[in-house]
Amino acid sequence: MDQQDRERTAPTLVGEGAGKQPAAEGRTETMPRAQPAPPSSPAGTPPSSPDGAAPLSPAGTPPSSPAAATPLSPAGAAPVWPVGHEPTVAHPRTDVPDSRPALPPRYRDLGLIGRGGFGDVRRVHDVVLDRVVAMKILRSDVGNSERVRARFLEEAKLTARLQHPGIVAVHDGGRLEDGRLWYTMPEVRGRTLRDILDEAHAAPAPGGAREAGAGWTFRRIIDAFARACQAVAFAHRQGIVHRDLKPANVMVGELGEVLVMDWGIGRSTRRASSPSESSPPSSIPDRPTPELTLDGDVLGTPAYMPPEQARGDHKRHGPASDVYALGAILYHALTGRPPYEGGVLRVLERVASEPPTPVREAAPDKPVPQELAAICERAMRRPIEERYPDAEALARDVFAWLDGEQRREQALAAVAEARSMEPEIAGLRADAARLRAEAQALLENTRPFDPAARKQPGWALEDEAARLEVNAALREAEWRAALRGALTVDPDLPEAHAMLADHYRDRLIAAERAHRDEDAARCEAQLRAHDRGRYAALLRGEGALTIVTDPPGAEVILERYARRQRRLVPEDLGLLGRTALRSAPLQRGSYRLRLRAPGRAEVRYPVLIERGAHWDGCAPGERSPAPIHLPAEGELGPDDVYVPAGWSWLGGDLDASDSLPAARVWVDAFVIRRFPVTNAEYLEFLNDLVARGREAEALAACPRGQTGIHDNADNRLMFGRDADGRFVLSEDELGYPPAPDMPVALVDWHAATAYARWLAARTGAAWRLPNELEREKAARGVDGRACPWGNFLDASFACVIESFEQKPRRTSVDSYPDDESPYGARGLAGNTRDWCLNGWRRKGPTIEGGRLRVEDPPAEGAAEYRVVRGGAWSSPIDLARSAVRFGAPPGTRRLTVGVRVARSYTP
Repeated sequence: MDQQDRERTAPTLVGEGAGKQPAAEGRTETMPRAQPAPPSSPAGTPPSSPDGAAPLSPAGTPPSSPAAATPLSPAGAAPVWPVGHEPTVAHPRTDVPDSRPALPPRYRDLGLIGRGGFGDVRRVHDVVLDRVVAMKILRSDVGNSERVRARFLEEAKLTARLQHPGIVAVHDGGRLEDGRLWYTMPEVRGRTLRDILDEAHAAPAPGGAREAGAGWTFRRIIDAFARACQAVAFAHRQGIVHRDLKPANVMVGELGEVLVMDWGIGRSTRRASSPSESSPPSSIPDRPTPELTLDGDVLGTPAYMPPEQARGDHKRHGPASDVYALGAILYHALTGRPPYEGGVLRVLERVASEPPTPVREAAPDKPVPQELAAICERAMRRPIEERYPDAEALARDVFAWLDGEQRREQALAAVAEARSMEPEIAGLRADAARLRAEAQALLENTRPFDPAARKQPGWALEDEAARLEVNAALREAEWRAALRGALTVDPDLPEAHAMLADHYRDRLIAAERAHRDEDAARCEAQLRAHDRGRYAALLRGEGALTIVTDPPGAEVILERYARRQRRLVPEDLGLLGRTALRSAPLQRGSYRLRLRAPGRAEVRYPVLIERGAHWDGCAPGERSPAPIHLPAEGELGPDDVYVPAGWSWLGGDLDASDSLPAARVWVDAFVIRRFPVTNAEYLEFLNDLVARGREAEALAACPRGQTGIHDNADNRLMFGRDADGRFVLSEDELGYPPAPDMPVALVDWHAATAYARWLAARTGAAWRLPNELEREKAARGVDGRACPWGNFLDASFACVIESFEQKPRRTSVDSYPDDESPYGARGLAGNTRDWCLNGWRRKGPTIEGGRLRVEDPPAEGAAEYRVVRGGAWSSPIDLARSAVRFGAPPGTRRLTVGVRVARSYTP
């Protein structure tokens, strides 16, 4: 495009556009050659209007009488005529001299603003109203063309009907002394939408055209477009179509006003074709671009015109044609480029024959809202009847999106507020955890009978930790309220739903691990309400299992725990396969695998399949699953219970006295006896010592009366002796005759340890007392259940004080068959408690990197308390929970405390 063409492309711009090269998107006119103007003479000078201006007339001839020589406006008032001015450059053309015309007395010339295809625009001072306005004057070199004069007048009258804030008003009009037509309008200072779009899409900000200079956000651009649609909608209601809508013809003023410019080729749909449509065909400029306005048979700007306009079908031009052009502007706003690009002939051909590239394909790297893409593509549908019927319908949908976007922005502000709370909440919880750890370290060194003053520093830390935890809970409630408030404003806001889904996912998993069924149900319902697909697999309850055995090829019989009569009962689901199994899909739940291989003992191996989780059997720090060793047949005794190595949920029972915090702990393989040591087994131990001449050791280990509170222990032997000096059963303290198959009681920790050492020496296996977490795993399995049989406590399931109608007492070790763990150990919730290997500490045994470290027992003379675990025949059912912990001095003897032995297992 040469300089002359280029200078005829931009609308009247003052301010930011002044002095810039005009964009190539403006309209250019292909005009017939102008005829020379007739010579003027005093006789031919038209009579003046009151302000010295001649009225407008189509042919440019003077009116025939003084009565006709009046301005177009009524006396004393100027009509507000919407401007349809010809696009002009924002700086004077250099190829045409700037000759100052003789203006009406009311106006003082301040200089040329710019020139277009057939009009000059000058800055003038209105001396009557003392304001600066723009005056458009028909150019002298084309003003003698009847067609041009008619078109100029048509433009003025057509735009005069468009009294709308989105269309520049026309203040006044008339004819100069030399016969040229003119009208005045506000001098608009601002930028074209084309300039704004170019800047926005050139911005390097992430996310595409979301921010341009001077605060031009994506939403603001769409708001400007919507207001342009409103202006065009007003014109449609007046029966007027624009026919040359494009980004360069939408202007944004310095005060934020949005104006639809250049109604020069607009027409009324309520009358016959305009003069511009009846003119003969014109030639295309030598070097046109598809963003220049063509005249003649094809009116408009090729890159933005609808197919019917590209084909020159003027009879079909209507509101839907403008809708298409508005859709093309929206296309440019969304993608950063016009719908069609290339040479003008090629663009015209493509517009007439094929649709543009779909919006999202044209801008794959830009975050184009789906709703706006759909609006754009409907506006640009090729069949006229499939488009919006007019600009008002289009504007309605765009404003609906803007309303939703405004709500979205308000909702996102609430989401941002919620996000800003998260570091504080996390910090409060971290500080609380740190204080609790410090308190635990202080209280670890205190004894129950120490004075309160010694415990006060630890208590103070615990109180402060509790205060911080309350504050964290309150802030979390505010966090949830902020997100719910966001969803009240924008119910579909993905960001708020995602954050709440994450929150309820964590709460759901925690509730299921803690067996809080009501909480889990509520959290699952909330997760389903907020999830948008990310947690679909989690909500389906799917998980996976990997299991490897030594030797491989073992049959895997799958059992799933189901609630039956208030207990968790394993139900056989049949053969799952043979090892190794890798990532075998399983529904969430608690399972027990029975592993079978020729020449090997059957192994019970519980697993917990959590939502979306993979039970992979990998030990801490390992990436490969640890093989489950299958003991050889005969390697284990008939009452030896094998507990394979693996993870287990331990602690975390809020209803269990002194429960440890919940933790997933790897416990190495061990063997524990099915039953506690019976009277018969203990008698064998004592009498073996006697037979070996170790009388003193036997007497020290023999059950004696209960130790008192004030060193008033009853040291009577609870076993009698026969004539040969052998120990025999006799009545216990309560007067009940003990039975051989009852668990032994009234033995202290030292006696229990002595029994384990004797058994180890006799059998060659490294028997010892169990570590308290070994015993807890042997009782609970891996799923965190409260008791060996499940989570419901009933006195008929275990030997506890409520189990008796008359006086409670110890019973045989094989009574209460429901008191059986997933591994097959019995009597872990009732009858008698068991001494454990480790000393009592508030924080529990040593766990390193998630793995239990079974430490040596305290020294024989150490006074520290030892751990006691399990329920008892004289205790309430609440103390039958497997996470309950007791501590007692090692010399304590109770009718409720006995012995159970265990040993580490290595193949």
